[in-house]
Amino acid sequence: MNKNISETELAALIRKLNLDQLDADYSRARVSRGAYGSEEDYNVQDGWVEVKDQRIHVRNPVGGGNYPSIHTTEPVKLYVNEKEVQTEMTVSERDTINWTIEEKPLFEIIVSEDKLAVYFLLHSKQRFPWRLLNQEPANRMTLVAEQDRNHVLGTVHLKEIAPQLDVLSLYVPVDLAAIQQELMSPTHQPVLIAQGKAAVPGVDAQLELYFAQKVESRFFEEDGQVDFRNHLRIPIVNQGDVMAKKIPLIDGTPGYDVFGSVKLPSSPKDIPITAKPSVELTPDEVVVALKQGRPRITGSKVKVFDVATTYTVAGNVDIRTGNIVFSGDVIVHGDVTDNMIIESLGSVYVYGSVYNSTITATGSINVRGNVMSSKLYAGYFGVLFNRLYNTTKMLYDRFETLVAASKVLTQALEAKKTAVRFGQIVLLLLESKMKDIPDLLKELIVVISNIQQIKQGEYVKLKELAELFLKPAKLLEHVTVKLVQGFHDLLRETHQEVARMQEEHVEISINQCHRSELKSNGDIIVHCEGVIISDLFSTRNIVFIDENSVCRGSKLDAGDSITAKNVGGQTGAISVLKAKRQVDVRKMYSGRVCVGKYCGDILDVVESKVFDSESLLQLITSQEAMQMK
Repeated sequence: MNKNISETELAALIRKLNLDQLDADYSRARVSRGAYGSEEDYNVQDGWVEVKDQRIHVRNPVGGGNYPSIHTTEPVKLYVNEKEVQTEMTVSERDTINWTIEEKPLFEIIVSEDKLAVYFLLHSKQRFPWRLLNQEPANRMTLVAEQDRNHVLGTVHLKEIAPQLDVLSLYVPVDLAAIQQELMSPTHQPVLIAQGKAAVPGVDAQLELYFAQKVESRFFEEDGQVDFRNHLRIPIVNQGDVMAKKIPLIDGTPGYDVFGSVKLPSSPKDIPITAKPSVELTPDEVVVALKQGRPRITGSKVKVFDVATTYTVAGNVDIRTGNIVFSGDVIVHGDVTDNMIIESLGSVYVYGSVYNSTITATGSINVRGNVMSSKLYAGYFGVLFNRLYNTTKMLYDRFETLVAASKVLTQALEAKKTAVRFGQIVLLLLESKMKDIPDLLKELIVVISNIQQIKQGEYVKLKELAELFLKPAKLLEHVTVKLVQGFHDLLRETHQEVARMQEEHVEISINQCHRSELKSNGDIIVHCEGVIISDLFSTRNIVFIDENSVCRGSKLDAGDSITAKNVGGQTGAISVLKAKRQVDVRKMYSGRVCVGKYCGDILDVVESKVFDSESLLQLITSQEAMQMK
């Protein structure tokens, strides 16, 4: 039974009551419940966080309410129970909560990454105290601090900056005036105060060429006619003409950083040049022609200048002329007939057509007529498919094995104190272990014998030694270790010499081709009718000139781009056009296009379309979407 309280006791209790605290408790309850709540709500209260007078106060929830949470914004750093808190965190009355301010320094001395410059960056000229802003009780609290600009804790002066500069031990003078100016009129942007000296890069050597490296397109029709009398639209130099001049490299100038370390420039690239007997290389590296002919430059690392001589066939290349093997340019005024071979260590120009034949050239190939069932290889591919190149390479490898094997046999016989002539050892190896060498030697002799206008000493020595190894009687008497090694070296030199004949700027130019293979270490230019059932490979571009030219049933592969006119037709085998950068077609009925790593089938006629990786990918995506419907 409840006991009634007297009026005196009630008055005493009221006097003890803290009305301010009661109002605060009531306000906190309203924060968590809303302005009004049911009678039961007065028994459930969320916890709260309050900021007052730079201190953080926490109150736990009541009756199953929610615990309060707290997080910060820069530059305030929050610590709960001595651990830094970087995300929102639930807290309680038992937690120890502290805060600090993480301020930027008033200024920075910044050394550039390359150590060539030092900058002064002023963030603030004065330092002010920070304080937490008072905040009413809340279940979720974000701590906010502000500077008290009514009180200055410190001001940046030049005397505070100097010690930091001394620590750097700079080799270069410091612009103190620039620092003082920034302090007087702050921009708060990096100010250059010290600077080293950058190394001056060198200049690569250059070649100034005074001759064109391509035959003019006048070799083909102009206004429906070909000027045969002036067929030498091929670049020509006369005796005494300056072909080129080398501009020497210029070495760079060293520099130094702000700490005094030397900064070395990158080494400029030189262009080593040399000259064939037909060319004079003066002491100041001017290239002068010693005879008339087509100027050319070959080689990759070392540039070799030469004046190519010309071998001219007035009529057809056929069984009467034999195969043409020539260490220069070849000009054919007629046709190249069935099963013939032209191998040129230069360029080849054919005014007629090429039928069922092979032409290799370390330079360019130009065919005025048609190419039927033939193989044309220019530049690098002209070297690769050259018989002299291949035969000397295979023989070089086999003689390397022969030399090694002969040494082993000689040592074994010497260990047994048995005397045998070296020629007998070589003969025994050729007849037992290396039976393929004689056939290779015969092939080499045939190739050398077919070389037109061979110069004394050019390949004669190589041929004489090859013939010696095919004569057992002479082999026994005359072959020595020195002779075998000499032949081995001569094979290597010949092989490398042919490799160096590859010209830089080559192309294959034709009117049309059918059932043929063309490979060029440059461009392939199709001037008229087009290509049918053929394979064309170019490390650069494949270009069809005539608006009516066609490409049917062929495979085209270009290291850069393809520009075609009419691809495919209503019937027949499809064509595949593959390029690294783009494929441009005027009209394509059907076929396959590949650009980069993407390939797509052309199912409907497209006109005036340029395919690159992006557009081809869109085509493939749309086709896949159509198939899914």
